[in-house]
Amino acid sequence: MTATPDWFGRAEEATPVVMSRIANVVMNTAMAPQVNFLPRMAHWFLLDSLLLANQANREGMHANALSLTRQCIESISVIELGLCGHAQAEAMLHKWESDDLSPGKLRAWLEANVWSSYGSGLWHEPWPQFMRQFAAALQPYAHYSAPLSQWQVKLLDGPANDPTETGSIIKLIQVGPRAYDAQKATRITLFHAIVTYVLGRILLAAGADEELSVTVNRLGKSLSESKYLDGHQTDWSQQFWAMVWRQDGRTILE
Repeated sequence: MTATPDWFGRAEEATPVVMSRIANVVMNTAMAPQVNFLPRMAHWFLLDSLLLANQANREGMHANALSLTRQCIESISVIELGLCGHAQAEAMLHKWESDDLSPGKLRAWLEANVWSSYGSGLWHEPWPQFMRQFAAALQPYAHYSAPLSQWQVKLLDGPANDPTETGSIIKLIQVGPRAYDAQKATRITLFHAIVTYVLGRILLAAGADEELSVTVNRLGKSLSESKYLDGHQTDWSQQFWAMVWRQDGRTILE
């Protein structure tokens, strides 16, 4: 039996701490009534999306779970406007509420005005680089597409036969409704842990207590060491490929 990865336990510890603190902050933003509730609603949307994604993931609907996870990226930006304390954050919320600010332009504004103070990402890369790559890697799953459809099939564990003389490995997939794939389920859970980590880091940048700092930093360290993430030198899009396996053909990496 495969041992539970360290990042999973850290995420279980961090999620209630991070989410409860965000809920408290977004309930008490000093903004105009027209936009005061928007970060709060975005947080509700994120929590519900993660809940539904978790349910879908456990039932083998991995593509649906990943699509819901992608929606969290957009809501994070609105939540961040309620947390960051920037003098122009309220004005940006007004533009977003009027549908005059696209998700991409909102992230560009955050990158230009807020993210530079956040420090580094999972592997010591600048936070703007980390967030750009994280969002871009999930972008293909915003709509039903060929890359997303690959999350609907189960990649069978282990080589289908011995490696060929050329050193390649033949793999088999199982196609069917709700084809539960343990690796896909684990990786989507890991992506949810990254969402918690990102929100935790946003809170830390806004100022937080020592408990939150220790909890979030422990989660980040564990995520950075996951075998399902192979470091910042790899194109982030590869972190979200539907099918990955070891050189010996095994699909369970940790």
